Amino acid sequence: MKLVNYKNLSESQGNLMLAWGPSGCGKTSTILQSAQDPIVLITAEKRKIQTTIAAINRPDLRLKVGIYNGFMDCIDTIFDVQRFEGAKTIFLDSLTHLMAAQLSYEILGENYDSKSDEEKDRIIKELTAVVKMTPESYGALADNMLRLMNGLQNLTMAGYDVVCSARSEERTRYNKTVAYGPALSGQKFTFAMPGYFDFICMLQSPEHNDEETAPSHDASMIDLWKWYAPLASFDSNDAYLAKYTGPVGSKGIVKRKFNVRKVFEEANGVFK
Repeated sequence: MKLVNYKNLSESQGNLMLAWGPSGCGKTSTILQSAQDPIVLITAEKRKIQTTIAAINRPDLRLKVGIYNGFMDCIDTIFDVQRFEGAKTIFLDSLTHLMAAQLSYEILGENYDSKSDEEKDRIIKELTAVVKMTPESYGALADNMLRLMNGLQNLTMAGYDVVCSARSEERTRYNKTVAYGPALSGQKFTFAMPGYFDFICMLQSPEHNDEETAPSHDASMIDLWKWYAPLASFDSNDAYLAKYTGPVGSKGIVKRKFNVRKVFEEANGVFK
């Protein structure tokens, strides 16, 4: 065991955040807009990135996109800390897709290509529902996702800020104590998952009154952020899953305009 002065550790350690909310509320775009760059985007959803880049109007953004082949390749990459040298923020988009679609697909659909059309249809239906996996399959799912979380935690210990996104769902099957939470699978993983994160925030679409006017598409990054950034709440209660670690700034931790860099700075004692 290596003993390290806490001051040295705090200066070199990154932050780990989960930002979850409904599809289309602005998770991906606002994280790319407000996180400290250089950013490495590990995209599980394989969506077209150019449309998001165009929407945030951050022309000087230093961004690399991680393209991997299967879950194990993703795991191997995340555990290869040196692979991210030069980056400041690592953004995994999204845990929901990675867990509920890709990893579930690989567990349920081993030798998928060799199966009949009828068997393929059955597998797709199972993946769509994400409720028909056997206990053994859920165990494999949880074990692999916990490996992923350990890898992400290693990245924060190496000084990187790590942000994960997730979609939301009501009346989560895995946690009956909250009415609303991130769309993830299985009790084993979701029970342990909050302990890994320094911050868990629920995102909601921004609120505007009828008198306000949306900025033009070529407006400044700041003006676009002020209009489109979702509202982030970090206060844990029975209504939704949330978590906040560190001192709270003047903007509070309930329904604040989501800005990754500002949250990390304030939680680490930097107030501007």
